[in-house]
Amino acid sequence: MGADTQVTRKWGPLSLKWFTLIALIAVTGSVSARGDGERWSQNSEQGGATLELRSDLVSFTVSVSLPGGKALTTLTADNFTVYENGQRQKISYFATVETPVDIVLVIDDSGSMRNNLSMVKRAAEQFVDRMRSQDRAAVVAFGRQVELLADLTHDRATLKSAIRRIPRGTGTAFYDALYLVAQEVLNGPTARKAVIVLSDGVDSISYYHFEQASRALEQNGIVAYFIEVDTQEYMIQGLKKERFILSPSQLAKYERAFHPEDPRFSFGDPRLFTGEESAQIALGLYQLARRELRRLAERTGGKVFPLTSFAQLKSIYAQIGMELGTLYSIGYYPTNTKHDGTWRSLRVEVNIPGAKVHARSGYWAPSQ
Repeated sequence: MGADTQVTRKWGPLSLKWFTLIALIAVTGSVSARGDGERWSQNSEQGGATLELRSDLVSFTVSVSLPGGKALTTLTADNFTVYENGQRQKISYFATVETPVDIVLVIDDSGSMRNNLSMVKRAAEQFVDRMRSQDRAAVVAFGRQVELLADLTHDRATLKSAIRRIPRGTGTAFYDALYLVAQEVLNGPTARKAVIVLSDGVDSISYYHFEQASRALEQNGIVAYFIEVDTQEYMIQGLKKERFILSPSQLAKYERAFHPEDPRFSFGDPRLFTGEESAQIALGLYQLARRELRRLAERTGGKVFPLTSFAQLKSIYAQIGMELGTLYSIGYYPTNTKHDGTWRSLRVEVNIPGAKVHARSGYWAPSQ
């Protein structure tokens, strides 16, 4: 959570897929878990997934575990039943846990992470070392800018080299990072996709907003895992001592949520607030960020892992890696074919006594 207000975009050194921020078009409509014009079907000879033309396929990932926590990894489509708004749906696509996963490691390099960046890099490299051979990964860093340091690849050496190059930045373009990863890195026809984000989640300078980032993740069928860094006390003390200042976008967000009637916020000038007042605003922003992280995880079928010590990073990355190896991918064509832009709830059941299912809670139907 930083105070920089200049929004810039940096081209990733290994990819020409990044656009300048102003050139990007914001999400304005709602779409299903995969975009119109795509269809997944099973290639029975090769056991892989192929892409065919058809619209409105809704796809998502799901994990299943027994009461003791043991993951069930040998299930078939016959074990699952899917309901949309209470109506049973016919499963049209199913991928097993052996299907490859595309993963993007997204790391906050803003000022509040500076003292722990070396430990962060080591833990990320260890995650890469433990990845399954069939999975690909990419590396993205964000602070004041969002930078693609390594595009999707199987090459572990390339990934670890990219992690070591993560810079020390300022500002927190959190939602821009999520949006760009969803739209530019994980927008392909891979059956299973995930993003692992290490950040406090408190945005300071993004062009995109929570809903745009959320829908970009949802429409591309991406599971989002968040390692939630607690930088609150660090930031509060810095604001009280006036070593840090809030950004205009942070003031605007706080105004919308808490004080729409206070005219000082309309100027977007942090100098109108004392250090103590800025600290109170920051407390509200952290509250909002924690809520939004959990909404993103719930909407995508992911999880939030609160980080109380950077020494936990290794075990949290290992836990996420194990979970990624237990995800099934399911797709169906909804019986409700209306493009009404409504939120539709999803419920998944398995015919295994006592088994617990973890999946996204729903999706936004297309609006056109």
